[in-house]
Amino acid sequence: MFGYVVPYKPELRIREYEYYKAVYCGICLQTKKIGNIPRVFLNYDFVFLYLILKEHFNIQEEFGTTRCIVHPKKKRVFVKSNPVLEYVSNQMIMLSFLKLYDDYIDEKHFVSLCLYKMLSLYIKKITRHYSDSFNKVKELFRNQLLLEKTECQNIDVVAHNFGQILAEIFAYNDDQKLKEIGFYTGVWIYFVDAIDDYIDDVKKKRYNCLKYYLQRCREDKTLFEKEVDILKVSLDNYLARLNELVKGYNNQLLDNIVQLGMYSKTQEVINKLKANFFKELKLS
Repeated sequence: MFGYVVPYKPELRIREYEYYKAVYCGICLQTKKIGNIPRVFLNYDFVFLYLILKEHFNIQEEFGTTRCIVHPKKKRVFVKSNPVLEYVSNQMIMLSFLKLYDDYIDEKHFVSLCLYKMLSLYIKKITRHYSDSFNKVKELFRNQLLLEKTECQNIDVVAHNFGQILAEIFAYNDDQKLKEIGFYTGVWIYFVDAIDDYIDDVKKKRYNCLKYYLQRCREDKTLFEKEVDILKVSLDNYLARLNELVKGYNNQLLDNIVQLGMYSKTQEVINKLKANFFKELKLS
């Protein structure tokens, strides 16, 4: 994923933050069992996936302490291996593998191609237990690339396809509620990433699903403000549905992430777009 699904730290209690870090370290150590290279792709979005699955399946956790190469002086607490942690680690590697291919297609970066080739060595091993799910995700990913390559102008079609990718990843044991959580998380991530990257994508002539939506605003500040407001309402609606689904778990850390962290991130990327849209994209 992209690192947008994170807690709002100023409202996080110390014990919640320490637990959050313990999950992150747990995923890192679980991934190390596959290999050191995949650990490079560790990001906080997968902590969110773990927290959802842990609450949904009422996983009883055990904790340990260890030092690592990043924190050699002080031992850190980590969540010990369990079936959900293993699943999350494998999904992280699988999605990173597909995203590297996407990066290579978009940017033609040699580094992305090399990393993609390296991760391909692990894919057969980690997907042997999830071959049906992996094939579904691959098919949806191919469709995502096709939509972007053909510069699809329907922003809902592109974002909803990405939502379906995360729906499959979240759907441990093919659970429908988890699919719905994954879908709304994925749609929100896709739009937030599109807003965050909009200026760079326009400058570098890369596809962005908001290109046609915002292009007609480049000479009209009033229209721009109106369109961005509509976009924000849509994002808030996605988060409201996600919040309804997550609230049932009665977990304050999850509530913090959805009710504060994701809303805060929405506002942050919108403020960035508003501050730079007319300044950076002057008409020639």
